Amino acid sequence: MSIDRGKAVTLSAITTSSTDARFAAGGRPMPVNLSARLCDDRGDKRIAFLFCHPTADFSRHGLLDHLARHGVAAFGMTTRYVNNDLELLMERCVQDVGRGVAFLREQGYEKIVLTGHSGGASLSCLYQAEAENPTISTTPDGDAFEMGALDRADALFLLAAHPGRAEALTSWLDPAIIDEANPALRNPELDLFADRQLPYDREWLKEYKAAQTARNRRISDYALATLDTLHQSDGPNDAILTVHGTSADPRFIDLTLDTNGRQARTADQVRRLNDAHLSMGRLSTLRSWLSQWSLDHSRASGPDCLGRTRVPACLIEFEKDEIVLPSYIHSYVQARSEGVHREVMPDATHFLIGQPDVEDRLAQRLIALARSHF
Repeated sequence: MSIDRGKAVTLSAITTSSTDARFAAGGRPMPVNLSARLCDDRGDKRIAFLFCHPTADFSRHGLLDHLARHGVAAFGMTTRYVNNDLELLMERCVQDVGRGVAFLREQGYEKIVLTGHSGGASLSCLYQAEAENPTISTTPDGDAFEMGALDRADALFLLAAHPGRAEALTSWLDPAIIDEANPALRNPELDLFADRQLPYDREWLKEYKAAQTARNRRISDYALATLDTLHQSDGPNDAILTVHGTSADPRFIDLTLDTNGRQARTADQVRRLNDAHLSMGRLSTLRSWLSQWSLDHSRASGPDCLGRTRVPACLIEFEKDEIVLPSYIHSYVQARSEGVHREVMPDATHFLIGQPDVEDRLAQRLIALARSHF
């Protein structure tokens, strides 16, 4: 399917000083332009779906054309961190989504549906929570932060929604790594890749999960302590953080855990992902770690943020999702007792790759749900 249909849009976002000396020596402010695409075959101004993700290029999202062909506007956009989570601050991502919402209002669309796919779900929930009830005045490392006014969206549609970057990464962290400077030094009692019988022992899994959480907190403590030291000097105010072993979720291998229609991966496949030199959460700055990956410091917990919202919300679980599992969806349901609709999209895999028929059915279902609310 062509990705060239629709109108290419460039949005000017809030300008900030880049900390990348290659582009802005001395912290000189750099213009921030966001890429986007608006698909609106019929010019119907009643509803517009907005897609955004912290790092993915959702101007190329596969649902845009399907939604437009079935009669509603679809707008896909990037944040300033497209394909680059090294410096990512979730607070800046919220501002970028705000520019997209403002653009759609300027174009005359009456109802805007924030449509969060995968990691876009927690971002959408954080945006709406801050639009309804602003709370953020600093970044997680304590620097002053002015969010600015945010226009409320009219509904939240969450597709294959994991609970947030921090929660997702923690469930993938390898707890056998006991020395961040020496990932080869491992605790054999927590080694997922030892010769273990399936299904995994449930008591062992409790220890495994607790150790994953503890590792996330150790890294966060290190980030805070290092930033404090840096801020007391005249040198750099941030540094690069490398996190090894970020693909060790037992549920990838054991299908009796969080059961859905996904296919299992072999332990060897998961080991190769875990050992890859570049993977999810592998590189960030200390400040970025706290904003996006830290369990205790990131503001972008999707369920927590959903609980702060009042607009209609729809949760669409993908039946064969290999990444976002039923417990993730359930965490959203638990977060808000009213105004949340949940259903399953049959046959859908996480990225919908090679599934145009599923995409088309999903688009039609999203339109029906939106029209039932507006």
